[in-house]
Amino acid sequence: MKVLVCDDVAERGAENTRAIAEKTGHDTTLLSESLKGEIERLFNHARSILDGKPVTGEETSAFTSDFDIVILDNNLSALKIGGARHTAESIAGYIRAFGNIPYIVSLNKNPHVDFDLRHLVGDYETLADLAVNETHLSNPALWSGDPKDATDGFLPWYWPALKDAPTRRRAQIRFVAEHFEKPILKSLGFPASASHYLSRHAKGALAPEAEIVAKVTFKTFFVKACRSLPIRADRERLARAVPRENLARTVTSRVAAGELDRWFRRDLLGPQDVLVDLPHLLMRLPFLLGPRAQHLECWNQALTAAEPPHGLSREIYRQHIERAGFPHDVWTKSPCFWWQELKSDTELNRMFFEDKSRWADAVFCEDLSRFRSRTRGANGQLEFAADFDSTWNRRHVANLPAKQYIPKSRLAK
Repeated sequence: MKVLVCDDVAERGAENTRAIAEKTGHDTTLLSESLKGEIERLFNHARSILDGKPVTGEETSAFTSDFDIVILDNNLSALKIGGARHTAESIAGYIRAFGNIPYIVSLNKNPHVDFDLRHLVGDYETLADLAVNETHLSNPALWSGDPKDATDGFLPWYWPALKDAPTRRRAQIRFVAEHFEKPILKSLGFPASASHYLSRHAKGALAPEAEIVAKVTFKTFFVKACRSLPIRADRERLARAVPRENLARTVTSRVAAGELDRWFRRDLLGPQDVLVDLPHLLMRLPFLLGPRAQHLECWNQALTAAEPPHGLSREIYRQHIERAGFPHDVWTKSPCFWWQELKSDTELNRMFFEDKSRWADAVFCEDLSRFRSRTRGANGQLEFAADFDSTWNRRHVANLPAKQYIPKSRLAK
């Protein structure tokens, strides 16, 4: 994988570049001394596209090259670019729309925050795909997604596995391009009843001007909800040009895919009311593991099982769980299921109440991406209330002493 690190301070950028290369083995390039010129070429490239002018070779930049991930230091104030000081936030949307790098990471936007206790996506306001700190770059688990690789055990559940993120994003962009004029929920296979269980925030983020969310198309979402391109008139012009201009289709698909991915993470996977993933499904229905539910190690083994039935009872999975599976795995990093279908399954409810086996008293720690035994006291797992509309907003963290969890008011006392 090819990683581009952008930093206006060469020494700091070099340290981060070395850390990534040493810990992950990926092909890493530092862009520092010439960063100003590359950003200016990106803006010229964007201006040509927005003005409907021919794109020239002089607008080619590092951001239109074949990198897989770009890592942007948030503070770019040392760049001598006229006007307001630049940050990662001021250019991330333009890289998404007019660059060719599928995945964008913002660095050090909130340097004193390691774990987000509010929205379970990291920094919800960032225009990048993910906001982390430079200390996180050397954590191999950020790249692999494997808890066994985690430095000090720290692996937030909401982190993507960066090794898979570019491939998944490219597939998302293709999906949006193929369905651009079609309703989003129908294209994603939402059951007819699923939209009723979307939170108010989920509906507003997907369709701020629509009363019937099920009718919102990818095109409407791009024009009326996407923030990467802040001027709505630009989004409207690009959307009108999609049928006749391949470049417009590419730009609109990039933006809509990136922002729809954030909607999935914040408004579907965060609340776990519409879609439920494996760890949160086991928290609700431990008997799905069968007799193995009494052993904590079996809970964690299920989280890394790559193939169906994902560590669950094979018979129960085949008869009840499989048919509720979410079919479009390019939008989720792990197996997910329609929760309302499972919740309304009378046979599953019967099995839950009649199961007489002993279950491990386990909780899923969102900061470790692992189950731990439920313990209380100074060294136990802490419960917290996430900030979204959900019947399942109570979660747990191990509360590692070397990490900052913000805001602390969310932690239950």
